[in-house]
Amino acid sequence: MLARPEVSAERIEADASVIEQRFSELVDTCSRFSRDISHQAGWNEGSPGGLDSVALNVEIARTVFGKWSLDILALLYLRHTAGFQELRKALGPISSRVLSSKLTRMQQNGLVRREVKPTRPPRVAYSLTDRGLTVAKLGEPVFLYLRISGAIEAREPSPESDPANGV
Repeated sequence: MLARPEVSAERIEADASVIEQRFSELVDTCSRFSRDISHQAGWNEGSPGGLDSVALNVEIARTVFGKWSLDILALLYLRHTAGFQELRKALGPISSRVLSSKLTRMQQNGLVRREVKPTRPPRVAYSLTDRGLTVAKLGEPVFLYLRISGAIEAREPSPESDPANGV
């Protein structure tokens, strides 16, 4: 077994400083990007401080990050494609009715693709659309920042809640 090299406190602090600086630069870049795209799209914030935009963002976040939606997004991101029963078994205590409803909503929002396979009996495969894949990739730096900064204490996922587990 290889021994883990000793890392000095100064090195850890320097690394943390570099990481914090890189995230700060990412935030500034993302903020400029959002403002530029909003301006190009002709979106008017509509109220002081952009409250209309904030309310719309909260509604979108509720859809994408609502109960089970994030789990479905993560599972399809990891597996690329999954059938209905495979999703249900991997997600654990979700009813077929709720899963169907969530998948339909995510399809309507352009995040999930549903493909009916020409088999007997017909089988359905779900996967992320380009938009869904983009959302998953855009979320990675946010979650990474929360883990690294200690804002959210990362725990090992339980087998029931880990999207990588299941059938």
